[in-house]
Amino acid sequence: MRLSEDRIRDLSRKMAADMIREGVVAPDAGERNLATLIAQIVINDLLMEDRIDELAREKVARYRNPPPPGTGEYDALFSKAKAEVAREKGYPL
Repeated sequence: MRLSEDRIRDLSRKMAADMIREGVVAPDAGERNLATLIAQIVINDLLMEDRIDELAREKVARYRNPPPPGTGEYDALFSKAKAEVAREKGYPL
């Protein structure tokens, strides 16, 4: 994951507090409950993207002569494979 779970939780607490303060969410929703929900959504989303990246890397590795990672050709194939896997999983990029 690109962000640690602690950082996600910290950002989620700030988002929940801001949402309640600005009236986006009713105060009776509970700041702590809202922060937990936001954090879980973000964590699940990042884990799904990590899984899609992993599947895309595996897909590129199965090509007959895969280009080495870090090359422009690899990046192009990886992007294409990632889009295909995401589409198959119903995940918007």
